[in-house]
Amino acid sequence: MHLFATIRARGFSLVELMVAMLIGLIGMIIIFQVFEVSEGIKRTTTSGGDAQQNGAVALYVLEHDLRNAGMGFNDVANAGCRILGYDSARATPNFNLMLVPALICAPGSTNPGGNCPGTGTAGTSPDQLTVFYGSQPLIANASQLGVNMTATDVQVQLNNTYAYRPGDLLVLQQPASGNSCSLIETTAILSTTVTRSAAGASYPLNIGTQVLARMNQSGGMGVAYGGVGTANVSRAYNLGNLHDPASGAATPVYNTYAIDASKSLTISSAFVIDPVTRAPQVSAVADNIVHMRALYGLDDGVNDGSVTFAGTFAAGDGLIDRFVSATTFNAAGTPWQSIIAVRVALVARSALAEKPSAGLGAACDTTPNPPTWSGGAFDLSADPNWQCYRYRVFETTIPLRNWIWKSS
Repeated sequence: MHLFATIRARGFSLVELMVAMLIGLIGMIIIFQVFEVSEGIKRTTTSGGDAQQNGAVALYVLEHDLRNAGMGFNDVANAGCRILGYDSARATPNFNLMLVPALICAPGSTNPGGNCPGTGTAGTSPDQLTVFYGSQPLIANASQLGVNMTATDVQVQLNNTYAYRPGDLLVLQQPASGNSCSLIETTAILSTTVTRSAAGASYPLNIGTQVLARMNQSGGMGVAYGGVGTANVSRAYNLGNLHDPASGAATPVYNTYAIDASKSLTISSAFVIDPVTRAPQVSAVADNIVHMRALYGLDDGVNDGSVTFAGTFAAGDGLIDRFVSATTFNAAGTPWQSIIAVRVALVARSALAEKPSAGLGAACDTTPNPPTWSGGAFDLSADPNWQCYRYRVFETTIPLRNWIWKSS
């Protein structure tokens, strides 16, 4: 008889290990399936929230500018003048502006002033929108020319220079003359004479800082303004100071809103020049903005069905009678003073594309139909994968209050 009993080894058999691994794998598959669904829901919610936030920010910034549009030059009967500008800070110094509160550049259409070249393909490309207003806090009406200019390079004498300061930007206009408007930079005020030194000359601001003139071309403006004592006497609109304060927070505004190739809404400022590119500085407002449409709201007494109104359509009553595209507005030669509002619609997109419900390789069906606004459906076909994203449309109508109130 053995003193010690035989000890038998015990443990998991191979079959038991395989069964346990199978159960673990099934559990992992279930966990990953739940995680995939949960992550998809989270991604959809987050992307929708991003689109909501980007669209709201973009529309807020644009609306803020439009509510100030026309400040400083709201003699509405004299609107639409082409402004010949010069800026030595630019790589190409000569440039053009339009003396209007808001300018819509529609794809495939150019405005009379030639400020909307190459805006894209009609239908698929977004509109561009330019907003113009001054920053002069003390005066809103124009000053009149006090003495006829005998040459294009003589100094400008006005009948009133109240609140004028060195560094102010002025627009000179002679109504009903056929002359272009001119943009000049005030370098000194001597009684009623506005001095404009040529670009590169140093002059002091009222705060004591020395700056270099930028906006005055050597040899004059190219136009000798006159009309003193007549109905078409030349006018000077003070847009505010170009240099004071140095932060640029109160400089005149000529902002162009456009959507770039990266699907961001951008602002291009005509009076703020990038020191590296020597072109108007471009800043991003919001990402994933894929389309923009804008319409003019007209008070011209025409009923085309775009506005529902039970009363009588009458021109000049301060009520919007119809909304028209820039193409229609330009083709008809509609007067600029009839514009009293701008309708804007933006399309914001989710940051991430979503998978087709039928699985990889199938056609995207996240957004089967294009988003719409009051002007119809947006054409997003320029992106072949547009149906893979979610969209939010932001639309509003902004009254041009400075244009409605007019100059007193």
